[in-house]
Amino acid sequence: MKSEISALLDDELEQGQANRAIDALRRDRELQQAWDVYHLIGDTLRQSPVLSPDLSTRVMSRLAEEPVIFVPARPPRPTPLRFALPLAASLMGMAAVGWIALTLNAPQQQELAAQQRPQHQQTTSAVQPPAGALKEYLVAHQAHSPSGGIQGVAPYVRTVSEIRQGARP
Repeated sequence: MKSEISALLDDELEQGQANRAIDALRRDRELQQAWDVYHLIGDTLRQSPVLSPDLSTRVMSRLAEEPVIFVPARPPRPTPLRFALPLAASLMGMAAVGWIALTLNAPQQQELAAQQRPQHQQTTSAVQPPAGALKEYLVAHQAHSPSGGIQGVAPYVRTVSEIRQGARP
């Protein structure tokens, strides 16, 4: 088995053989010592700089000597701005939405030029368009109306649900 450990160290084993050698290394203390000796021989042959033997045991013993300090995290101090700033931002957001909604849906006054008719035209009967023609005109041009602030389905609902007198449902 030591020859397989040496081959494992030189990376000359296939995957299955390497797995078996590693499992054997985990269980057998004598193979672990052989592993350490083979590494020491390799370091000597490569003339690696001399490192302190038992470095890992010294590090582990120093760590064991270190005191363990359990310090709970200090809770954050409550500040008045912690809750005030998000509240103020929420109120400003609601105010902005309300202001926009009011300005979009507010009735806009249109100023039309006032025309005075001469006295003689008022006494004569003016030609009136048929009642349905004006209604059809308004329905067809409602998209251009300044009071059409609500976009979407609402204008079409009025158009579709219009009931004409004399028409059969």
